[in-house]
Amino acid sequence: MNIVSKVAKKRIAGLAFILAYLGIATLAFAVPPDQVLRKGDTPSFTGKCCFGFGESVTVTEPAAISPVVVTFSTDYQATNLNSLGIAVNGHPCQDAFALDPYGPTYFRSRSFQWVILPSDGLIKGNNTITLCGGGATDTATITLGFRTLAVTISK
Repeated sequence: MNIVSKVAKKRIAGLAFILAYLGIATLAFAVPPDQVLRKGDTPSFTGKCCFGFGESVTVTEPAAISPVVVTFSTDYQATNLNSLGIAVNGHPCQDAFALDPYGPTYFRSRSFQWVILPSDGLIKGNNTITLCGGGATDTATITLGFRTLAVTISK
């Protein structure tokens, strides 16, 4: 009985390893590198909404333009009411989410997700999605921590 138990445990562990490996491999191929921005520095942005933060990802649309899903996850500090949004191909900042201010001594985490439709400014070929935002006042500041900005084509 003990031998069967050890064999079963080894098979389960092996299967778990294979499934984890396949999951990581699938994720690695699902989003090309230029469609993911990952940073760990801590830039601060000060000003009234809305302006570009200079952090972008690109996605190449085929002839038949499809919606894309943009996901942004970040740690942040905000000293005043701030908003985060995205700009598509240089258009104005859109779909901004409000961030609660917690002061400069508290880091919070938050994730955002947008579905961008062809009518939102997507074009055939290369499309640039840029993080944007700002505060309610000229002195509002947001500091970003570890963050990931990713875009995938919806199928």
